[in-house]
Parts: sequence; C-alpha cells; structure tokens
Amino acid sequence: MIFQKKSKDTLFTGGMKIPQTAQDTIPFWEVYENGLFLVGKDRYTLIFAFENLDYALLREVEQRETYESYQTLLNALPTDINYQEFIMNSSINSEKLRKTMIPEKYPELYDDYCNILEENIVKSEQACANKIMLIALSYQPQTKVDNVNVLFKYYRELQTYFSRLKVDTRQLMPEEVFKVLHEYYHPFDNIEFLLPANYFSRGNRLKDYIAPSMFAFKGKEVEVGGSLSRIMYVHRYDRELDDRFITDLLDNNFKIAVSKHIVRVDKGDALEKVRQEIFNLQGQIQARMEKNHQKGGNFIPFRLTDKLKELEDLQQRLAGSNIELFEVSVFISISAENKDDLEELTKHIRTIAMKHQVTINFLARQQEQGMNSVLPFGVNHLRKAVSTYLLTDAAGILIPFSYRTYFNEKGIFYGINKVTNSAIVLDRTNEMNSNGFVLGPSGSGKSLFVKLELTDMTFKYPDDEVIIIDPDNEYGALITEENFDGEKLTLSPNSSTKYNIFDIDLSYTEEGKDAVAVKAELILTVVETMKGTPLSSEEKSILDRCIHQAYYDFRMSGGKDTSKIPTLTTLYDLLKTQTEAEASQLALIMELYVKGSLKNFADKTNININKKLLIIDIFDMGEQLRAVGLQIVLEFVWQRVIANKKRGIRTWLICDEFSIMFNDGNGSGTSQSGKFFMKVFSRIRKHGGVATGITQNIIDVLNSPAVRSMLSNAEFKILLQQNPDNLIEISKLFELSPSQEAFLKTGEVGTGLIICGKKVIPFDKRIKQNGRIYEMISTNFEEIRKDKI
Repeated sequence: MIFQKKSKDTLFTGGMKIPQTAQDTIPFWEVYENGLFLVGKDRYTLIFAFENLDYALLREVEQRETYESYQTLLNALPTDINYQEFIMNSSINSEKLRKTMIPEKYPELYDDYCNILEENIVKSEQACANKIMLIALSYQPQTKVDNVNVLFKYYRELQTYFSRLKVDTRQLMPEEVFKVLHEYYHPFDNIEFLLPANYFSRGNRLKDYIAPSMFAFKGKEVEVGGSLSRIMYVHRYDRELDDRFITDLLDNNFKIAVSKHIVRVDKGDALEKVRQEIFNLQGQIQARMEKNHQKGGNFIPFRLTDKLKELEDLQQRLAGSNIELFEVSVFISISAENKDDLEELTKHIRTIAMKHQVTINFLARQQEQGMNSVLPFGVNHLRKAVSTYLLTDAAGILIPFSYRTYFNEKGIFYGINKVTNSAIVLDRTNEMNSNGFVLGPSGSGKSLFVKLELTDMTFKYPDDEVIIIDPDNEYGALITEENFDGEKLTLSPNSSTKYNIFDIDLSYTEEGKDAVAVKAELILTVVETMKGTPLSSEEKSILDRCIHQAYYDFRMSGGKDTSKIPTLTTLYDLLKTQTEAEASQLALIMELYVKGSLKNFADKTNININKKLLIIDIFDMGEQLRAVGLQIVLEFVWQRVIANKKRGIRTWLICDEFSIMFNDGNGSGTSQSGKFFMKVFSRIRKHGGVATGITQNIIDVLNSPAVRSMLSNAEFKILLQQNPDNLIEISKLFELSPSQEAFLKTGEVGTGLIICGKKVIPFDKRIKQNGRIYEMISTNFEEIRKDKI
C-alpha cells in the first residue's frame, strides 16, 4: 500500500477545512508499507528507534568503551547517506501509568495501597520526561541502477554497531512514525494517538490527522496550533566540549527535541579540502610577509598563524586510520504554551549551552526549514547555513545516551527511579530468566520490599499462585480474613500438618525418566539425609526395589485411584519385610520419621493447597527435622509448579533466608537441600515459574561457588543498603560502577539498586509508615509491640 501525496489543495474532513499550509509543512511526500518515506525528489528515508543507556551511571572505563564504540559507529557511516539522531522529551502519560499500576476493580484491602500508587504516579508526572530516540537514514539514488533498498543494508550494518554498545534497535513502521509526528505537533495534548482502522479507506489524507490546526511562521518562532515553538541551532563548540551537553539539554520535563545531522566526508575529499585551505592560508601569510617587507615590519597576525597550525594539525590527524571528518548540524526545538514560557525556556537552554561553552543561535525567518530539519526524516534543509566540520572524537562527544526510563505495560511497580524520579514498571518475566534475589543486611527493608512486590503481583496477576517458604514466621500475618486469602502450612514436630512425599503425577517425565524413577531418586536422597552418610550401593538397590513395589498398586490403577498412593510408612513397612540386614537398618533409620516425633511426612497429605497464596512456615521445624524437611518442602513446591503448569498457572516461589538451604550438610560440599534448591531455580522457568531468594547472610552465600553461580545467572536482583564488607563483595560480583555503588550506602531503608537483565536502576520504594498496608507488612519490633500493648 502507498499513501500518496494528493494534488488537490484542500480537503474537507467532517465539515472542518484543514489549512493547506499545515499539510504542506509536514515534510514527507509518500510513505510505503515497508516503512520507507519519500521525503524529497528521489530521496528516501528509513527510520528506526534505538534504546537509551544509563550512560552517566557507568564506570569510567565503561563510559570510555561506550564513547569509543560510538566513534567506531560514526566512522562506519557510508558517505552517501545522511544520518540523523532525533531525541524528543515525551510527556509521562499518567493515565497509562494509572491503567497499568491500578486495576479497575480491586478488593477493599487495596484501597490504602492505591493511595500509595497514586502518590507515586503524581511524582512521575513531575519527573524527567521519557525519551523518544530515533535515527533516520536518508538516501538519494544517483542512477537508475541504484536500489533504494540499500537503506535496509545500511540499517543491518548499523544494528551490529549498536549491539556492541548493548543497545537494541528496531525499525519503525509508518503508524509509529505518525505517532511521533503527532506528539511533536501537539506537544501539550498529552493524549494517546490512535489512528482509526478505516481512516485510509475513507479517502482521508493522513497529514490531515497529524497536522495541527495551523502554522504561523514568524521571525524567531512559530505558532503551532495552540502552542509556540522555536528552533535554534548550535553555532560553535568549545574545544573541550564534554559528553554531558546533549543530556543536560534534555534532562528535564520540558518540551524539547534535539536533532543531530551527521554526514561523513570522504577522507580523500576531506584531505584535499584541508590541503586547499592550507595552501590558501599560506598564500595569505606570504602576501602579508611581502607587505610587511615593504613597510619594514615582520609581524603576522596571530589569527593566521593559529589557524594555519590548526589546519596542519587537522591534516596530520586526518591521515590517521581512526579519524574521519564529519559535517555536523545540531538543531534544538523547544515548545511552550505561551510567549513568556517560551522566553523562559529559551533562557534555560542558553544557560545550559553557556555552561558547556557552546554558542546557540536563533534561526531568523528560517523557522519552517529548521522545524523540518528537526523532524526525523534525515534531511537537513539548512545544511549550508548551519553545518560545522568536526573530527571523529569531537562528533563522538555529542553522545546521545543519558538515562533510561523503565515502563512495561505488563509489568508491576518497583518504586521511583532515584535519578529520573519516574515510576519503574518492570516485567521481570520478560528477561532471559525471571529468577531473582533480594540481598540486604538486617533492617535494610528486604521483607517490606518482597511483601510490596507480593501485593503488586496479586494486583496485576490475580490468576497466579504464590508459595512462600518462611523460616522466621513473619509472613503468616498476611493471611487473615481482612488481608490475603491464603493458607498457612505449619511444619513442626507438634503440627498436625501432613505432606506425603510419595504424591505423584504419573504422566510427568524428566530427562527420559518416568515419574516413579524421578520420585525414587528424590526419596533415596531424603533417606540418605536421614542416615547422615552416603548410601551404599546395596542400600540404594533395596530402596529402589521397595519404592517401585510401593507404587505397584497405584500404577496398576492407571494413577486414578488416589487411595492407593503409597506413603513413607508404606516404604518403612516394606523394608521391614526384606531379608537383607541393610533393609532392617534402613527401617531403623526411618523409624524416627515414621513412628517417632518427626512424622510430618509419614502419612497422606492433609493440607488445603487450593489457594492462590500458600505460606510454608518452617520456623519450628527444628534442626533435626529441617535437614529432611527442606528437601520435602522443595519437592512439594516442585510438584505444585508442575501441576500449575498443566493448568496454565504461573507459580511464584519466594524463599526467605534461602541460605538455610545450604546449611544442612556435613560441611563436605553443597547440602542435599541446596542441590535441590539449585535444581528448582534452574528449571522452574521452563515450567512457568518464577523463583526469588532472599538473604541477609550475604558473605556466607557468596562463599559458596554454587550460590555465586546462581546469583550471576539470575536476571533479577534487588540490592538494598549494604554494609561496607558486603558492598565490596557485591560490587565485585555484579561489576558495579562507583556511581551505582553510591546508591547502596545512603542508609535509606527501602532504597538501592535493581539489576534486571543488563539494566541497573537506582530505586526508592519507601512508603509512609502508616495505613493498613504498612501495618500488614511491617516487621519493625517496636511498631509490632506498640500494636500489641
């Protein structure tokens, strides 16, 4: 499909006449289904979006690497294309935030939490704006043989260079470009751009829908609909320009767009131009010397000698292999609702420029050409008037990266970005794996953070199931008639809770093994833990034989007669009937767990697991039962994950103080429960699950190679405030920059860093210390005691 330029001057839409000048000002002629735009006579443009980087938070060496990689990208630009970077501040859409963070219907419990979310939405409205970051490549075929599709080849090549910067790119389709144009021309509407599906079939021109009600181009500004805009350009750069200039222009919530046009000059042409300039300048100096000789003087103006020195230095540098010459133009577009605001914003921009020793000029009577040069079509309509020649290092210092904003409509709220002050809304299930860890010493706000995430999860994903392994009895208060509807499973010698380790789904297979074989491996591991030393080959054979025998009747029923599911007592009884002495010894070992005081796992399951929130309380499990119990708890979780997958339900596993999983061994390596915990973490994603480990014993877990590996491979980490010793180790493990480290030593409880994939985000998820939600999730002893008195 081709949306063509119409020859008629006017068009009536819905009885409203759209002014001709408004349509003609929009600088494209045609647009095609493959995303190309015709922007002039035989000139075509391809537009793609690129990600921002948290450049300012990188280590110094990483900033240097980014800068050098960006220079390499510029050096690779073809000389026959115009390359343009377009960055525009985009208003925070509070309605979209509200729709994402707060569902239309919610239980009474969430009234207080909705107020908390509303406060954060208001903060985001005042935050640094989101950034729309686009690149336009424009190309004009020189002959009929040239193929305009070469633009797609150039785009693929540039993608490679951006990937080295760890920056994702994607081509924009026409509708997405129209949305950007609409926002630029309607800067204060703050409404979502929606293009009716039948718009083109009705014969309407697209430009009628994008254009403002009017354009009125004046001397140094332009009236665009009901707002005012002004286009300026960078006239001169300081030799010591730093990499903060572009960032500082846009690090606000004003209506500002910056466009940077770059054309790489052929090196041969560049050197010839420089040689010609040197030749001309030497001629001027020679003429001045002859004039001086006639007058008896010998002075040469400094401006001539200095310029000659610069040109000779430029010639020498251009001869190097990594230096190219670029023709660069930088335009700055600002918009305001009235003239006074426009002048104030102009002063603000010029103040920033002065701080960086950059000279900014107005475009007098050239506002239309300037506005069209700003828009992302890769065409500089004032190229001859405003261009400056820069070498690679100078062009590269105008780096476009600053800070990211993080908003995913499918995500949940993780606090306020401490740099941009905008809401952080992430979907951790989008990452390579969604497993995570929450790390922080006692008192840093771990449990509050996790409980708030739990609140958001039940808000956003009401069909998901959450299982919490609670070793400190601090999550049970969540489950009441007034709070969450869930089930608390208490596992202790005195508890009536029973869980049958033999519960099984016969249809389950794993690595080519049937369900019974998989279950037999687990039970052998549990019995080995009961014994306290490795099982002999004879003991393993006896146990395997008895386990299969125990399942015989259930298998014969096709897995339908649940009354025939065996128990640990069944295995104990079978062992006692065997003739081997090892069988009798195994039965004796198991007696404490079958007939004695630690028999929580000896009989059929009697717990209600048909709840969306299950808390497994192991606080009173005791040291002797814990070694066995942890493995059985994890087995229960695993079976639940498998069952939920079949029902299409995601399972969230939260394990508080997960270091306990690695402390039930004999000191000769990773414990059995630790090994099983690693298995759950490594495989849960394949079954639609998400696992989170929480710990304050950071140094202890970092001393375990297995745990360090888990931490390194998890894509989601919450780092709360750290003490100095922990911070040193954590910084090494996660390769934090000094700027990032600084957010972990402010002492502010409930703040820190989120590491989500390759993103490192400073966050603040503190809430007011009052209200129903805070009372429900607080673990502050003084506050709890006050409530009890």
